[in-house]
Amino acid sequence: MSWSIRKINYPKINSILLILLGFFVTISTSISTIICLLFFVSWIMSSDYKIKKILNNHISIYVIFFLIYFLINNFFSNSNLWNKTVEKQLYLLLLPILFSMEIKSKDINKSKKAFVLGIIINIFLSTATLLTPNNSFIKKGHYAQEFFLHGFLDHFDYSIFLCFSLILILSTQLFRTKSIIFWSLCIVSFVTLLNSYGRVGILASIVFLPIILLWFKPNLSKVIVFTIFTLTIIISCFSYTPFQNRASETIKSLRWLYNPPEMNEKIYLNAKYMASKTDSVDIEGFTEKILNDPHWLNDIKNKKPEYETSIGKRYLFMKNSLELILKKPIAGHGVNKFEQVYNSYFVHKEKLKHPHNNFLFILVELGLIGLILMLCIFIKQIKIYFENNKKNNLQIIFPFFFLFIMLFDNYFFNHNTLIFFCLFSFILYQPKINK
Repeated sequence: MSWSIRKINYPKINSILLILLGFFVTISTSISTIICLLFFVSWIMSSDYKIKKILNNHISIYVIFFLIYFLINNFFSNSNLWNKTVEKQLYLLLLPILFSMEIKSKDINKSKKAFVLGIIINIFLSTATLLTPNNSFIKKGHYAQEFFLHGFLDHFDYSIFLCFSLILILSTQLFRTKSIIFWSLCIVSFVTLLNSYGRVGILASIVFLPIILLWFKPNLSKVIVFTIFTLTIIISCFSYTPFQNRASETIKSLRWLYNPPEMNEKIYLNAKYMASKTDSVDIEGFTEKILNDPHWLNDIKNKKPEYETSIGKRYLFMKNSLELILKKPIAGHGVNKFEQVYNSYFVHKEKLKHPHNNFLFILVELGLIGLILMLCIFIKQIKIYFENNKKNNLQIIFPFFFLFIMLFDNYFFNHNTLIFFCLFSFILYQPKINK
């Protein structure tokens, strides 16, 4: 039995697993989880894995330091040591495991192409939603009542992967620049992104794609790039309903935060909402009913619609989270404690699981120590870019891209995006590239 195990070609198996992970990370949470487990089994069983390889890699060391502090914090703050936060965060172990494996450069490049292929299949599925909106493969998730291009994943993960695939295609030129296939893929991906209802992915594309075009294509005129990109965004506002809805919703939310609705506007909004629920009474009819009902008027007066929008809620979450951080700024309230602590201090209709900001979440649960240890991982990635004589511009783009999206959700704790982080951290900062 031991002889047959030694005869297994583990480097080949690891290469296949890496390619499969690149493909399935954008398609299936369950399959990507199984692949991560198979990586761990391969790492345990192979005779050539070395702890020394992990300890000689600075990114792996910072990951281990963060996880050690994370587990210590969890030990002292939870009677139940195994919880949802621990379950998700331990996927970060995939990164040092990958760094200790021997995988050929050509197979690492294939995993990047597999990632783009997975996005292409998602785009085909998204297009199919136009014809079969009740397709069982579609991930409904949030905004199930809205019409937009769904993929295999929720819109917030899907839009992130769409945006990064565009960055990957434009920066590494997986296809020839003059190829019709190359530019067609870029256009289709961008149009799908604008119709994906993922606000963070769209915002990241507005920030990073012009940088990519100007940085990787220095011969392009800055004025032309800026003009084309601006016109594309303006035209998209009028052409694509999902993008238009998200843009108008964002503008309205920001306007309300700056200038909260007056009583008359509150009454109109309530009457409009009630009228949308029935065909028997119109807006004017409900307005009259509200004005004649003192209890209803008082209830509307106490409402704060500026905090009921998506951005308004996030602003309130941020404000309240800062109060919690100031109570225990150094070590935080403990792993998996955010939901319990937040909902005990602040009463809401729905229980809040996280503040939709990864930095605030870490500060509340792990404190300043946890945030610094987490940031050390990204700082080391940025340092690698400046230490290398042969520049790989994706090495500087990737950490800033991931830090940017962490401003808007728990992407460093979510299953799909954490595996995505580990995958591309290995692809971009593998030891062969560092040398």
